[in-house]
Amino acid sequence: MKGENIKMNNKPNGTKIVVLGGLGEVGKNMYCVMHKDSIVIIDAGVSFPESELMGVDYVLPDFSFLKENQDKIKALLITHGHEDHIGSIPFLLQSIKIPAIYAPRHAKELIAVKLEDRNIRYDSLYAYDDTTKLKFNDIEVEFFLITHSVPDSHGIAIKTPDGRIVTTGDFKFDLTPIGPMADLYKMATLGHEGVDLLISDSTNALNEGFSTSESKVDTALNDMFDQYPWQRIIIATFASNIYRTSIVLNIFLKLVINIIEKYVYLVEVWKITLKYLQKVDI
Repeated sequence: MKGENIKMNNKPNGTKIVVLGGLGEVGKNMYCVMHKDSIVIIDAGVSFPESELMGVDYVLPDFSFLKENQDKIKALLITHGHEDHIGSIPFLLQSIKIPAIYAPRHAKELIAVKLEDRNIRYDSLYAYDDTTKLKFNDIEVEFFLITHSVPDSHGIAIKTPDGRIVTTGDFKFDLTPIGPMADLYKMATLGHEGVDLLISDSTNALNEGFSTSESKVDTALNDMFDQYPWQRIIIATFASNIYRTSIVLNIFLKLVINIIEKYVYLVEVWKITLKYLQKVDI
């Protein structure tokens, strides 16, 4: 099936958005912004098979549009390092020539490991940050920091002669995050300057209210460890949730240090007691 086309105007060479995956579904996120003879790809993820797909490891986006327009591809831009945004990159590189991949530092390292595991050599993998600006003919790109469960997550603003497109990547608004704060000022600035198309992705975004802050999770975990200092505690989380894993390790380390300090104190008390007993000759 060919990617779904979204035209920003009726010009034959106007800006088009081609969706190859991730629209109205969870996973395999992949969008293309096309203006004249230039294509910029946003993300290249996988989704994981349902129970009826026995023996299938990954479900990939449809690369047909990219194969037909390979000479127009300028770059692949990555928002963050989750599998549903980077998982199909090894398969993409084996079938299509991608001139350059730009990713946040954390995602870049994850992509490098993926390519090494599959013995794929790729020398055009670059890291960007929220100050980076890129230009591909008539397509201008800038980035802004967002809050997500994986570090170094970004949204992307793309400007063409037909208007500005903003894709948020996965995000949540957390005013007391564990890790860097989202760049709300830059988001507000982009909004003030004008956004013609917003591609927004946030789990449970249609639910009313606010998501629980990660700092509250920190407090709850601390309370749990304090309540059960000598019991076995089993914690399950996504391996990519670096912030939460860091919280657990720091709490555990603090607990171990407290136990060691208590034992050291007891040993010192016993030493003083023994010296006293020896002096009084009891």
